[in-house]
Amino acid sequence: MTLSQAITLPFATTAQAQDIPIPKDANDETVRHSACLVNCGSRCPLKVIVKNDRIVRIEPEDAKDDAVFGEHQIRPCLRGRSSRWRVYSPDRIKYPMKRVGKRGEGKFKRISWDEATAFIAAELTRVSEQYGREAIYYNYQSGAYYHTQGRPAWIRLLNLTGGYLNYHNTYSTAQIATATPYTHGDYVGSHFTQIAHSDLVVLFGLNLSETRMSGGGQVEELRRALETSKARVIIIDPRYTDSVITEHAEWLPIRPTTDAALVAGIAHTLITEQLLDEALVNRYCVGYDRSTLPDTAAPNASYKDYVLGTGDDGIAKTPEWAADITGIPATRIRQLAREIASARA
Repeated sequence: MTLSQAITLPFATTAQAQDIPIPKDANDETVRHSACLVNCGSRCPLKVIVKNDRIVRIEPEDAKDDAVFGEHQIRPCLRGRSSRWRVYSPDRIKYPMKRVGKRGEGKFKRISWDEATAFIAAELTRVSEQYGREAIYYNYQSGAYYHTQGRPAWIRLLNLTGGYLNYHNTYSTAQIATATPYTHGDYVGSHFTQIAHSDLVVLFGLNLSETRMSGGGQVEELRRALETSKARVIIIDPRYTDSVITEHAEWLPIRPTTDAALVAGIAHTLITEQLLDEALVNRYCVGYDRSTLPDTAAPNASYKDYVLGTGDDGIAKTPEWAADITGIPATRIRQLAREIASARA
């Protein structure tokens, strides 16, 4: 496999790439610039060291911090630095394989690229003419993301030739994106940089030190914001994660899937101890209490009724109630509610 087949050079055409001189060292090694295109979204830059058209190692970005624009070195995590092993993995599909048996039998034969493109074009034409463009479905995928030769190229081709059947959301978050607004609320919130102005940061299950660990990830924004604010951090998670360590956080272990019960227990303290600005909540929220319920809602269907036990289930969501579900002591739930209420930001 040649380098051009193995590594994608983003944001550059072939002609432009040929015009750029490639630096060489005394060992006849060349440096090519690429990026880590896995689906974490960070897209950290990579320096790909090549010798005899083979990748010999991958190095991180070594540019200096930009004091003018506040840009920092974006250093990849171990996944990005080990991209060479993905390129040369024995399990990687390096050429077209056509199924010759029944689906699921695992029988394939190798064909040429010309055969593959001709077969795909013929099938797209046949299916379109026989069944219409609604029969052409493009599935979501994220193995190598954020480059122009993959998903964007296919979508452009299908759009220019008559359209296709798209997917809804992704295999990653389709269900949670639908269910979350009805249980926990929507994703609307402040940017990580606002933590620079906070004195208390409470994170529910957020583990950026593992999921966004690189210099291009959100963990870098979080750490820089915390360096500015010196805010206290509380992490609520069943696991003692790397983020608890790296963010010098207080860890509140919780039983899995019981976050909503903890929130209800916190809300009970905020309401009963009058730690809540109800005028503000009623101004910006629908259904906090009966005064903002929609006309079609039941009279006792407000969130306040639910928390205080005056709703349909008749159960007050006290810290003691939440403690039995979450495993967090009732005294700590009350204390957490008071800490949140007393924080400046």
